[in-house]
Amino acid sequence: MDSMIFQPSQFLRAGALLAINLVYLMIWGFAGIGKLMNGVPPWFADKFGGTFLATFPGLGATFWVLTLSELAGFAAAVAALARLEFLGRRSLLLLAGTLVWSLFVFLQLGFGQWLTSEFNGAFQQFMYGSGTVVALLFVNSPAPAVGTPCDEPQKS
Repeated sequence: MDSMIFQPSQFLRAGALLAINLVYLMIWGFAGIGKLMNGVPPWFADKFGGTFLATFPGLGATFWVLTLSELAGFAAAVAALARLEFLGRRSLLLLAGTLVWSLFVFLQLGFGQWLTSEFNGAFQQFMYGSGTVVALLFVNSPAPAVGTPCDEPQKS
């Protein structure tokens, strides 16, 4: 019966989990769908043509592997949202999976930045990855117990 009572800590955790889910849905949705709709941009060959990626796996394959990776992150975020994992009634398996997958996509993006000596961009990818680790720690932390201090009624 206690689970039916509104608990502020549960509401706040659900809100934070929803926000995390929506951030990664937005990041990978805009990135992956944009690449899918627009194809390989003209600057891609200029940026990566002088690297080993031009020969292995090839510029086209490199671009489409990255696109598929972003779309997979988007699909995982959509699936986590569709399962309403943020409500805390199901395990956070797909949301946690989205975050772990995101670490590998940020790794791909950062690799390209390091490869082309774009150190500011590489640092940004490192920070995105670091933020993702923080989000993953939050997602994997246990939900607060009912009756934690933020659940106590305010005295007037």
